[in-house]
Amino acid sequence: MKDRIPAVVFALALAGAALMPPSVAAAEPQSSPRMEKAKNYIAEEQWSRAIDVLRAASADPKERSRDEALFWLAHSLHQARDLSGAVEIIAQLERNFPASRWVKPARSLRVELAQKLRRDDVLWWTATSPLPPPPPPTPAPGAVPAPPAPGPRPPVLPHAVTPPAPPPPPTPPVPPRASRPRDVPPIPPPPPPSAWVSEFSGSDRDLRIQALGSLMRTDAPRVIPMLREIALESGSPREASRAVFVLAQSGRPDAHSTVLEVAKRGAELVSVAAVRELGRFGGPKVSDDLLQVYGTGNPRVKYQVVSSLGERAATGALLQIVQTESDRGLCDTAIVTLGQAGGRAQLQRLYTRGRAEWKRPIITGLFNARAEDELIQIADREIDDEIRREVLARLRLLGTPKAKAYLQKVQVSR
Repeated sequence: MKDRIPAVVFALALAGAALMPPSVAAAEPQSSPRMEKAKNYIAEEQWSRAIDVLRAASADPKERSRDEALFWLAHSLHQARDLSGAVEIIAQLERNFPASRWVKPARSLRVELAQKLRRDDVLWWTATSPLPPPPPPTPAPGAVPAPPAPGPRPPVLPHAVTPPAPPPPPTPPVPPRASRPRDVPPIPPPPPPSAWVSEFSGSDRDLRIQALGSLMRTDAPRVIPMLREIALESGSPREASRAVFVLAQSGRPDAHSTVLEVAKRGAELVSVAAVRELGRFGGPKVSDDLLQVYGTGNPRVKYQVVSSLGERAATGALLQIVQTESDRGLCDTAIVTLGQAGGRAQLQRLYTRGRAEWKRPIITGLFNARAEDELIQIADREIDDEIRREVLARLRLLGTPKAKAYLQKVQVSR
């Protein structure tokens, strides 16, 4: 079966169009009929026809979207199993249109190609090459930039005095290789051949994380600490959350323990993302891990822990939160989630033995669980008329045969 376009490549390919400001999008030229035909072939997975049309479009100086044509040509060659041709087209796109918004998704596609061809040198180059400097902060409207601080003035010397030239610094001896300290970083490996990267090639944080994800299978002990650093120290929550996602895809215990560490120590948004991924892990210990995070997290993290426990149907952990949480909103959310997790018996016991303020969220939780038997029992025993009317209203909304029969019986008894 033909490979679909990788999700990350497709997302990057559409990001430029989907996220452009309206003024920029309006200025973009409309696709030519030839490009529309090529995209139709791509949608139908007729790769050879798409390749013919896209080659003609990318070679035509009059084509308004030659850069886009080159990207889709590389993608189509990839799907047609011409991987070397796809690599060459990506290099051509970088060389001819270095500022194009299609360069980034093309580089993401190159990472995919490098993984398929087991070119770890390309992946490591992408993961470790220097990143471009961040853009300077945009000054506020009307703000006048401060002049640069003046440097120290050189001393004024008499006219006839010539300062002596400083002696050359002594050349330190080069220590032998075995005596180098351990904290000296290793010499970076040479870049891949120009067929893969050139002076126009570059990397960014998204590509770096994608490359590290590709290297996880072959070099996890080196990759996991790098992803951990991104997750805990990156100033971008989006970038850090992507690193957490890549870590969560690994079945290695050290990757899972790293996700747990990020859930406890990461910035708020990153911690929420780590809790979400942690809840998807397998194994009985995960609920205990989530409760650990709950004990140290802020309210937003705690709400995500409750949601993750609900997805895992961890009724015991949810019941523990209900019985110990003092925050009314969190407690009510845990009660409702307990119903969604299937904790019908626990909710029934809470209703009869718990606090009065728990009754309404318990009714909501039982309704969400379609717990008609438990709701009928509450309606039979509840002495508060207002709450009993609320239970009967929920039974009407359920509309099950048993609920209808009970409601008819109640109406006749009146």
